Amino acid sequence: MEPTDIEKQKRQKAMQINNALGLFILFFGIVVIIAVPFSDNYYDKMTNLVAGVILSGIGGGTIWYAKRVIKSLNIKNTDPKDHES
Repeated sequence: MEPTDIEKQKRQKAMQINNALGLFILFFGIVVIIAVPFSDNYYDKMTNLVAGVILSGIGGGTIWYAKRVIKSLNIKNTDPKDHES
């Protein structure tokens, strides 16, 4: 059963939210990785590095999945203000 346009639009909206959330998590992971040299000892540095890599991976994966789903939905934009010259 093929999903309707309304269901596709709802899914697209959810994926846009996931894309924004993934971007935030990725940014936060990068900030944690940047904080590694400012840590006091080896254990703090390794903890920050591992946490930053995990957060960046989760954020990047969320962005990748959201973009993949949005691309697969293939929704035609019918908003007339987007077609103005």
